[in-house]
Parts: sequence; C-alpha cells; structure tokens
Amino acid sequence: MHKLLLRSLAGVTLGLLLVSVACSGPEPVAVPSFEVDPSLAPIGSPVEATLTFSVLPNASFDEEYAVFLHFLNDDGEVMWATDHYLPIPTTEWKPGETIAYTRPIMVPLCPYVGDANVHIGLYSVDSGTRLPLEGDEGGRLAYRVGGLRLLPPMENIRFSFISGWHLLEHDSTCVQWRWSEKVGVISFDNPRRDSQIYLNLDNGMVLGGEPRTLVVSVGDRPVVRIEVVPGNVVHQIPLGASLLGDTDSVELRLEVDRTIVPAEMPRLDNPDTRVLGVRVLGAYLAVATRE
Repeated sequence: MHKLLLRSLAGVTLGLLLVSVACSGPEPVAVPSFEVDPSLAPIGSPVEATLTFSVLPNASFDEEYAVFLHFLNDDGEVMWATDHYLPIPTTEWKPGETIAYTRPIMVPLCPYVGDANVHIGLYSVDSGTRLPLEGDEGGRLAYRVGGLRLLPPMENIRFSFISGWHLLEHDSTCVQWRWSEKVGVISFDNPRRDSQIYLNLDNGMVLGGEPRTLVVSVGDRPVVRIEVVPGNVVHQIPLGASLLGDTDSVELRLEVDRTIVPAEMPRLDNPDTRVLGVRVLGAYLAVATRE
C-alpha cells in the first residue's frame, strides 16, 4: 500500500515503507537543504522547518511527487517520519529555480535525547519510486540534510482525550496517535492567557474525490475550519484568553463533516469497522508569557 492517501489508515508511515522500493533514473533533479528553528527541541514540542529544493538545469517531472523527512537516531534507526505534498507541485517546477517553504513539525514523544539526523527525499505517491537528488546520499535515495538536537521534554499543559476517541495506537517507530469518531473532545487546564495550540493531524483520506472538513471549537464556539488534506500537517490555532474564558478547564471539540469506515471502502482491503474522524498524532499548547 504505497499511496499517501491510504497510509494513515494502515498505521504505517509511507516514508518508512519506501526503504525497499527500487530507485529510478540516474540524473539528479534537485539539490535539497533543510534548516530548523529552534535547532534544540524538547521532545513533544513543535519546530519550524525550512525545506529548499534547487532545481537542476536538466530536471523534468512527469507527475506530482511528495516529500518524506526521516529523523534518525545515532544508530541510524528511523525514530519518526513525516510526509507531505509540496506547496508548489513538482509538475510546475522549472529548471534553475528554487523552491523554498517553511512548515511546523511536531517532535513526537520519543524515548531519545541527543542528535537526530535528518534525511530527505522525493517519491511518487502512485508507485513509491524515489527520485535521485544531488547531495550526501545515506542509502536508497534518502539524503542527509542536517540535524536536530532533541532535549528532555519541557513541562507542558496536559491534554485529556475525554470523549469520542478510539484507543491509543502506535507504529514501529515512536509515533503514537488517536483516531477520533465524528466528534472528539480534548480537555486541558485553562492557562487564562493568550495561547496557541498546535494540532498534528495526519489524515489524507477523501471520499468521492472531495476533501473533508474539520471544525475546531472551544466549547460550542467555532474557532477554525480545517480542510483535511493528504500528508502530515501541523495546524497552529490561536486561542485568545477571552475565548478560553474563566473556567478551570477548556474543552476543545473536533468535529468532521464526514467520517470514514475502512471496511466499507473496497479499495483499501482493510477489515477495520471503526467509524473514524481525524487522526491526531500530537498536541502542544504554547502560552504567552506574562508581561
């Protein structure tokens, strides 16, 4: 099962499955680079990653390729991976131009402190085939582009998945997640200050070719509507102190317009009969400092 749209239901990161996929094409198509801020990141916290692809003069692309990022420990083992589509599809890339973009990434709760090596690559969503790039190849067309030092986790507001959630799941790496039902409610202590919540979602499934919509509310007050798109996406949602109110705890409500049942989708060949909403890989609350 190679398609990025299907991988979230399998509970396996596609970038990891690609390790055994054959390579194709001898000519590199781009030079990748990676920067992260901050470069020292507590486990469980978000970071801002900037990815750059300098397109080589003879590059050409016959389809839209996706990006994988692998984060490896000192032993060369993949701790987690994050896949996503590019903001500018590869079919629109032109030789000689530079494609650069910044996106938040959530560091999962890995039992590891130290330097993480970052590998990057481009792959076909349809076939899983990887494209050759120009750089320090670490094997099977995954390229070393930098690092990130992981620190012990900082104290952060705890989240309770109080209703509308399936059991906690995990894959062969240190990634964990919960699937919601149509409505899932998360509770956390009220910081009573302007805050920003980071929600790490990874749900690429679409029905009938149409995207789904997630509405995030504080209590019964809608805050934001999110289009559920393919890939691993960290959403940054401002929560003002006035919105949080004066109660001791805050209930964050996540509701999708349409659920999915894998067993009812023949193309998945998946016996899972659960009613699924969105897959949440992590949450983090950044609270404004007092003046």
